[in-house]
Amino acid sequence: MMTLHIHRLAIFILFLCSLLPVSVPAEDNYSIEFMVKKGDNLYKICEKILEDPEDWRWVAMVNRIKNPHRIYPGQKLIIPTRLLRGVPVDGTVTFVKGDVSIKLKEAQAWQKLYLNDKISQGIWIRTGEYGAIEISFENQFSFFMRPNTTIKITAARKKSAVYLLYQLFLDVGKTISKIKQSTGKETRFEIQTPSAVAAVRGTEFRTGVDPDATTRFEVLAGIVAAKAANQEVEVKAGEGTKIEKDKAPTKPRKLLLPPNPTDLQALYRAMPLEFRFEQVPGALSYRIMLAQDKAFKDVVKNKVIKPQDTLKIVGVGDGTYYLQSRSIDNIDLEGPSLEPVEIKVRVNPLPPFIQSPVDGSDYREKTIRFQWLKVEKAERYHLQVAEDREFHTIIEDRSDVGDISHQTGNLDFKTYYFRVSSIASDGYQGIWSDILSFNIIPPPPAPPVDEPQIDKTEIRIRWRDLGGGMTYHFQMAKDEAFKKILVDDTLVKPEITVQKPKESGTYYIRTSAIDTEGYEGDFSEAQTFEVKSKYLYLPAGIMALIILAIIIF
Repeated sequence: MMTLHIHRLAIFILFLCSLLPVSVPAEDNYSIEFMVKKGDNLYKICEKILEDPEDWRWVAMVNRIKNPHRIYPGQKLIIPTRLLRGVPVDGTVTFVKGDVSIKLKEAQAWQKLYLNDKISQGIWIRTGEYGAIEISFENQFSFFMRPNTTIKITAARKKSAVYLLYQLFLDVGKTISKIKQSTGKETRFEIQTPSAVAAVRGTEFRTGVDPDATTRFEVLAGIVAAKAANQEVEVKAGEGTKIEKDKAPTKPRKLLLPPNPTDLQALYRAMPLEFRFEQVPGALSYRIMLAQDKAFKDVVKNKVIKPQDTLKIVGVGDGTYYLQSRSIDNIDLEGPSLEPVEIKVRVNPLPPFIQSPVDGSDYREKTIRFQWLKVEKAERYHLQVAEDREFHTIIEDRSDVGDISHQTGNLDFKTYYFRVSSIASDGYQGIWSDILSFNIIPPPPAPPVDEPQIDKTEIRIRWRDLGGGMTYHFQMAKDEAFKKILVDDTLVKPEITVQKPKESGTYYIRTSAIDTEGYEGDFSEAQTFEVKSKYLYLPAGIMALIILAIIIF
């Protein structure tokens, strides 16, 4: 009995509404026509084709139907497309990188996701620390998930030939949503977060959800209606809003312009890659990304830096990259991205690791052998030796060294500087190695010998004292070539006393100095002294008698 009264009341209300001007939501501007068949009534039709059969009242209102039981075969009903049950629409994985997985239900285990996999409504998607994924649907709608993001596709349905409904739930992380072609009210897109709901049509915007459920919307094109705590704000292109859990959206504010990079190089030849940026008023930090594609799907580096900082990037290979920057304000809203800047990197072939000479080492030889480790992708090497660190005075320049070593010619006694680079098979020369040095040390000078002091039994010989720590090598010989050496001794003091030779004649002496490292210099010029026969010192009379005796006998 009660049900009958409610039913009659609903019919009565519909009758009253039919007498008033019809005002329908903007979403109902798109509709389909349904032809009534024999035996149909409004309840049966709505139960069959509507998402919610209770929406028959909207259909009755739109069609000015006073009594839902009184419809006739052949009658055309206008059905708002937003009310239709719809057919599920699958998305396609059009880009995937790193750790990305899906699950159908809460209790199920996560499964790995691959390129070209199909994605249907009700699926959860999660990206890992280095994961990223793009899901594309028909009507050119797509959304892109950054690392550490979890999202659920609540709804993806087609309700007519032109009307589609997409609903996403972003639990945590960052997404970029794009409808590449503005489609007006034919497609309805909603994104929900733990703290807000955004209704969007024909636009491009970013959504970020922090672990504490704080949501940020940054609109790049079109308009987003952000709603939370029963309040709604309209966020236009170039604006953003922040929504804390259980609070209303902040007043939309203008997003900051991106910072321009300064001092860019035509080719980056060494790690780290270094980038500096202009100051943007109001920016507390910058987000800088380096990607392998202009669409910035395959991001290899993603850093947040202070405006005054220099960004240093290591660990990227040779190739062409793209640089992008954004400004971040005091509530962590990120502005539009800088147009991609092409960055070319060629680090290989790397400079070789020098084995010898060791930096700063001393050498007594006048020829030096350089040696280094083989470099992958190097066909030959370029060696330069100079007298100055700036390489203004180069004394050896060889760019055709095919081996991993090289011997110089004779060098003077001084300090030298050298560097080596690798050359690839295509002729490209990598950067120079660090500049290293070595010293060609002259030998200790030959100490000049004083005139020997000869007495009846001994000969005292002295030479110049060259200072503390020096030792001396002394030689005395009967021949100038020092083949018949009579004395060969190493001395601490610059002097020696030797027994006077019994044999008369000319004797030769020389000395050399030995430093604290045991490095011996050249011998001095040979000095001579005479040892005369003892008979030359007899009295003249005795000498004459000896000569006479020799003659007689």
